[in-house]
This record gives sequence, structure tokens and C-alpha cells, in this order.
Amino acid sequence: SAGEAELRAAAEAEGRQVGAEELVAWRQEQAQRTDFGERFLASKFATAEQATQEPMSFERYCSLVEPCFLETGLSGAPLCEGGGDKAVTLDNVQEFVQQAARFWFDTGVSAQVSAFRAGLNDVFPLECLVTFSPTELREMFCGEDRIEWTEEQLLSHLHPGGGLNDKSATFKFLVAELLEMNQAERSRFLDFVSSCPRLPPGGIAKFHVDVFPDAGATKQGFPRSRACANQLYLPPYSSKDELHAKLHEAMHCSVGHHEQRVRDL
Repeated sequence: SAGEAELRAAAEAEGRQVGAEELVAWRQEQAQRTDFGERFLASKFATAEQATQEPMSFERYCSLVEPCFLETGLSGAPLCEGGGDKAVTLDNVQEFVQQAARFWFDTGVSAQVSAFRAGLNDVFPLECLVTFSPTELREMFCGEDRIEWTEEQLLSHLHPGGGLNDKSATFKFLVAELLEMNQAERSRFLDFVSSCPRLPPGGIAKFHVDVFPDAGATKQGFPRSRACANQLYLPPYSSKDELHAKLHEAMHCSVGHHEQRVRDL
């Protein structure tokens, strides 16, 4: 690992080798560091509120979650024979990382990549793709890297209907909320309303969302979407704070669609 490499480099600078006992002690120290969750489990796009979490060490994480040699550590295809019964520990975590990386970037996707290449080759010779740079190809296949929009652009590409208009309070709350979202939240919103977490090539100018009132819903309900049609349905929230809370829960508890639930508050 990078940490072990730094340890060995420091030892070499002192004109010595890292002994087995010193390496074991260093690994134990790392496993007991309580910033494991902050360093490896928190999203780099998380807000300060979201990033605040209980101190978590690697040892405690393993005792609580009990990861094993499956593709995600918790579920999926086994990374080795009997992977579901092989626990991830301090002694074998490097082996787990190596096998997981090999699965995610090689053995687990090689058949799909081959099929994708064959499918493209049926449409046009793959040699044609050398005309484009990697950045251009990524943009064509995956959409825009960053999600940028202004209030003017949102007003042009969010289409209120069903009784809503650009003067409606709920619609204004939505526009204000979208302007305040960070990149990760904007990606979640796009996935919620369109099942794609990026803007298409060309950015917001090539995107639209139809926004409707959710007939019969109360402000206790959650926004819902029809992602196949880029449609968003909003209950009659009385404040931006209400919309913020409900929309964010809907976005983070769904992939593409969110089934409305009504709570007694």
C-alpha cells in the first residue's frame, strides 16, 4: 500500500530495512485509527453535515459489517473460491483489494467489454473511433463531466405544467434548491428525474424536465418521478425547507423513481 511504501522509504532514508515486527505494529496502528470512516467511507462530495459521523476504525468497521471476499465486500460474485466465507481481516485486506480491483476492472467486466466492442463494430468499424480523443469519447458516451446551470437556464429547461407556472411558489422553491445543490446532489437529482446522473452532450441546453403538481398529495408526501419521460411531480410544499428535506430524501432513497410515502407528522 501507499502507507507501507512511505514507511519503507522512510526506513531506507535512515539506512535500514523495515523489520517484520515493525511492519505488523504499523499495520495494527493503522487498523486502530478512528478516522478510517472519514478517510475511506465518506464521499468527497459530502456536505459538512453529511461528512460528520461517528469515529470508525478499520477493526470496528470489520466487526460491525463483517466484509468478506465478495465483489462489493458485502454481496455479489465471490472473488475467490469460498469467498463468501472468507472474512476480510487486517492480514488479508491487501489481497482483498487486489482481487476486487481485478474483478471490477478485468475479469468481472471482460465479457461485457468484448460484447460492447462487438456491438459497436456491427454498426461501424471500431477504427473510426481513433478520430476522437478520450475526452470527446467520454463526453459522447457519458455526457457532460460537470453539471452546470444558471437560474435563467433552469427557467428555460424546467417546464411547469398541470396548473404550475413559473410564478408558482413550489416551482420557485425547486429552482432555488437546484441552484444551491453541489455537484453530487445535482447528479442525484438528474438520476432521480431521468435515470442518468449526467447532462447529455451539450449540457443543460439539451435537457428538459416537465414539472407537475402531484394531485391529491399533501406536503407530507415525497416528490416522485417518471424518469422515462423526464417528469417530476411535486406535492404542495409551503416552504423551500420542506421541499429540500423531502426532495433530498427521495433522491437519496431511490434510483430513477421514488414511490410516494405519506407519514403522520
